[in-house]
Amino acid sequence: MAKSKTISIYLFKDSVRSLREVFSESIQEAIKNGGDGSTIIDTFSTDKIGDGAKIYIFKSRDHVSPKWLPWIKEVVDGVNHVNISTASAVVVFKCADRIWAVPFSYGWSKIDDEKIETDFGLKVAINSLSDEKLRRIDVNNLGVAMKSARQSASQKNLYSFGVDEALDLVRRISGRVEGGDFVKSLSGATSLKVTKEMSLSELCDIAQQSLERYMANDYKNTAFVVIDKVSPIIDKLLVSKLDQMVVDSIRDGEEYFELSLPGWQEDDVVCYGLSGLGIRERFTDITLENYITALGDEGLKQLSVETITHKHGIFAELLDNAQSKKRVKIKKALVGSIVSNGHLYAISEGNWYQLDEQYKNEVDNKFESMVEEWDSHPLQIRSVKLENGKTGYEKEIEYNRRCADEYGQVCLDGVLFSVSGEAIRKLELCDLLDIDNKRLIHVKKSSRRSSVLSHFFRQGGNSARVLATYPEVRRKMIDKVRNISGEEAASKLNESFEHALSGWKVEFHIIDTPIRRDNKFKIPFFSRISLREEARVLEAMGLGVCIRFIGR
Repeated sequence: MAKSKTISIYLFKDSVRSLREVFSESIQEAIKNGGDGSTIIDTFSTDKIGDGAKIYIFKSRDHVSPKWLPWIKEVVDGVNHVNISTASAVVVFKCADRIWAVPFSYGWSKIDDEKIETDFGLKVAINSLSDEKLRRIDVNNLGVAMKSARQSASQKNLYSFGVDEALDLVRRISGRVEGGDFVKSLSGATSLKVTKEMSLSELCDIAQQSLERYMANDYKNTAFVVIDKVSPIIDKLLVSKLDQMVVDSIRDGEEYFELSLPGWQEDDVVCYGLSGLGIRERFTDITLENYITALGDEGLKQLSVETITHKHGIFAELLDNAQSKKRVKIKKALVGSIVSNGHLYAISEGNWYQLDEQYKNEVDNKFESMVEEWDSHPLQIRSVKLENGKTGYEKEIEYNRRCADEYGQVCLDGVLFSVSGEAIRKLELCDLLDIDNKRLIHVKKSSRRSSVLSHFFRQGGNSARVLATYPEVRRKMIDKVRNISGEEAASKLNESFEHALSGWKVEFHIIDTPIRRDNKFKIPFFSRISLREEARVLEAMGLGVCIRFIGR
């Protein structure tokens, strides 16, 4: 009987018609020549897999020692020569009139990402697994430009993993397949990873069944229908328009986008770099700020769709002696959102999506209802001379101290509170405490980056919950106010805490300039979602919540 094996299988777009096309042009050329300067490529044919298959084996010309070996020799005696295997392989075959590939070791790095069906594994998974018996899901959260994996020791239903139907792009789902003779367990993302007792000669059977599940719509009758809340955009004209809006947004410094690397095996990555810019610097991570800095003022002016789509990219140097590099263009690494003609679009891993319209309207309406105007002109932030000789704005803490003096408030910016014996270590309860008007004020200076603002709102919400829940924290705040502002202020605060935080209000103040297009203050859409979620919880506790803008 065949042994249980785990493989990853890729489905290629219908336009890919020959086996060799699964590779990039440079790899195809190397295959034709039997290899290149550093790699030998052996090609074998077999008629035992599908309608004919080829197996490509990539191996290093030199059995060299890993670059980390000298480091080990610095601290350990007796380590001589260590050889590592740098061989990898890709099995490519045709089945059901489609082209498929199964890579081994670093073979996945040889495949041309632009030619694969990017939702293949995910669609097979949601049409194969029970929405009640999942082990793991991976998501890209558009609100904070982050990826996360949520795993359970036992099988759970989809909603137990806390999937936000508006914020989370579900990119991988894993679980066991109940009944049938398909596979034992699978994990679906771009590729489909399956575990089954099998031999390679059975690949075509697995591919055929996978294709049927990929084309099915069974998931629409399950909780997996949540995935349809984020619809992919296939209209090429609209995609072109959205691409241009991204470039304009980056040029204007709107910070609605961030770089979040595609789903590579992070443990295999040594470092990252930028390609097409003529720089040699390496990074432990890549951010949009790294890219903008590398562009410089002139490069930023010349930024175009062609630049981010074809010319500039990110690469990861892999662990196999740093001989292999996985590359991706800047566009494919972008994460963020933008509004066009009243519709909300989000980009992730190079693909555009339209988000649920009704949800968008609900979030927009809630945001507008939470924006409060000022009764009088608020204190303005000052321009100051920086150490480098340039002109900038004063620090938040300096602005907050001036506000405290101007309005008779208590500045608690930078003051940390803790709860003894609890998981909560230290937190800042607010920047400004308005005792007379029962306000917890949080201030943020000049930021429209979604991840920063979302964290800002969550921090404010968490601080209010802790203050309302723990009498000990309220006592510590009273003591701190006594030290800063005297006994009268402390006594007044103690009196206002007679019924915990009853009658108190959480205010978020953002110092910014209006959006140039309509002269209104705005924040990124996904930050509005974060604000709404925090407001829901705080309002349920009886607290007021609002957001105010301070122009500059």
